[in-house]
Amino acid sequence: MEAEQVQWASQLREIPIRFRQALRTEDDRAIRHRPAMGEWSAIEVLGHMIDKMALWSSRIERIWQEERPSLPGYDQDAAVRDQGYQQADPAVLCEHLEHQCERFAALVAALPASALRREGVHGVFGPMTIRQCVQAAVESVLEHVAQLCAAQEAALAL
Repeated sequence: MEAEQVQWASQLREIPIRFRQALRTEDDRAIRHRPAMGEWSAIEVLGHMIDKMALWSSRIERIWQEERPSLPGYDQDAAVRDQGYQQADPAVLCEHLEHQCERFAALVAALPASALRREGVHGVFGPMTIRQCVQAAVESVLEHVAQLCAAQEAALAL
């Protein structure tokens, strides 16, 4: 295992901690407030991260097992709506995020370094290596934590 895989696994395991720290679970109104039409509430952003971690893990597994698999996109808004995240229990969602991040971290740590060059073809981004898939997932965290915080701040500004 390469040093970057150890680092990624560590970063993936920190994601649930970051989200738990940012989520104002004591203020149900703040976590469920949608800042504007078509925008997610904080709890929906948390749910989206669960979906995102599960999806990137699945994509990486497919790239590892198949030769240049197609990696279709998905409708993020429909997934968030269909999962009912707006009404979900934040403690349960935090547990699900922890589980998905641990699964993803274990996968990344277990891959041989040579696997990082294997490619799949993403429906939007085109060819992506396993390395690029992991980086895309890890690099999206700060943006999503900021989105979660902004949704809560919008509720507090009312």
